Amino acid sequence: MRIVIAGGGLAGLTLAHYLNRNGLDVAVYERDADIAAREAGYRIHINSTGTSALHAALEPRLWELFLATCGMPSEDMLLFDEQLNLRPGRDRSATEGTGVPADIPEHLVVCRSTLRRILYLGLEKAVHFGAKVTGYRTHLDSSVTVLLEGGATVEADVLIAADGINSAVRAQRLPQVQVADLGSRHIAAKIHLTDEAKATLPAELFNAFSLAYDADFTGLTLGPLERTDPASPLIAEQDPGFRREATADYALSIFNSLPDLMLPDDELFTADPDELKAHALQRVAGWHPALVDTVRLWDTVTVQALKCRSCVPVDAWEPSHITVMGDAVHAMSPALGIGANTALRDAHTLGDQLLAVAADDKPLLDGVAGYEQAMRDYAYHALRMSAFVGQKVIGHLPLPE
Repeated sequence: MRIVIAGGGLAGLTLAHYLNRNGLDVAVYERDADIAAREAGYRIHINSTGTSALHAALEPRLWELFLATCGMPSEDMLLFDEQLNLRPGRDRSATEGTGVPADIPEHLVVCRSTLRRILYLGLEKAVHFGAKVTGYRTHLDSSVTVLLEGGATVEADVLIAADGINSAVRAQRLPQVQVADLGSRHIAAKIHLTDEAKATLPAELFNAFSLAYDADFTGLTLGPLERTDPASPLIAEQDPGFRREATADYALSIFNSLPDLMLPDDELFTADPDELKAHALQRVAGWHPALVDTVRLWDTVTVQALKCRSCVPVDAWEPSHITVMGDAVHAMSPALGIGANTALRDAHTLGDQLLAVAADDKPLLDGVAGYEQAMRDYAYHALRMSAFVGQKVIGHLPLPE
């Protein structure tokens, strides 16, 4: 079975690892020039759904490397007003996972870029960088020709779209899936957690995730990542770029606001990092001094503007030799911090189905159908919950009907 994955993000590489670990050949085609070509996102929350998928996919040494590079913070997820007065707590059950192992905390925090580097280890021959998938052709014998930018092609028995919210494969396979602008604008940045920065930041914000927001749904988040074991010999044996990244503690901070209070989109998405930081500072000028200091601590070169978007659920479709996973089919509001976990669950679920197909336990289309039905059930539930909570704490729009 020739398995091709479009996209070398967390979901695609986890699936590739899981299949490769169980003896299947897989090829991943990724648009980036190499594993360190860009900043692959910031800090993310991983619950037991995500750790179960990673535990199944990673060899023991890579699993231990993952644990050494993640953070295990206090599990509090606190809400404040703009003067840092504590708001009533929210129900955290929706942020919890459904998996094992149980010998680590339910909530971990992870650097997306570091995890991507870990997932690449051992897949060097399977991942093809600088190779963007632009579409596909199907044939009467059910084989698939995968189209790459520049005109090259690859033959496959199954093509898996793991190429993100702007997926070219999804646009061709499921043109009915729409991506909705939820009407919230974010400015995100890293704060390097030096001793000076940690002394400046409010101690009550050092937990899994904190959000301060005012009556207009203008908010400021802080999510620290303090590595569990930066002195691990497993980190020391990696390349210099990996070592530098995996031993650096930082916090993710996001300023969010509704579009009518934020810079107009044509200015927001063309502004340079200094201008974005200045806008956030101006907007929080009357807030608690510790929150103002939080924005002052932003590392300017990491500042970027983001748009909050979500896929819109659609009715079931007929299975084929092309399937979809992760943000390609269920990108969601970040309000619950479960988008990455849902994508990792895709990798685990689809991986199990493809292993059953490889063992001749079921036909390929039955395996794809089993995955897609399960994925629609859990992923669309997570997507709708995230959108609902986002309306309440970020103030973004509801999902379109």
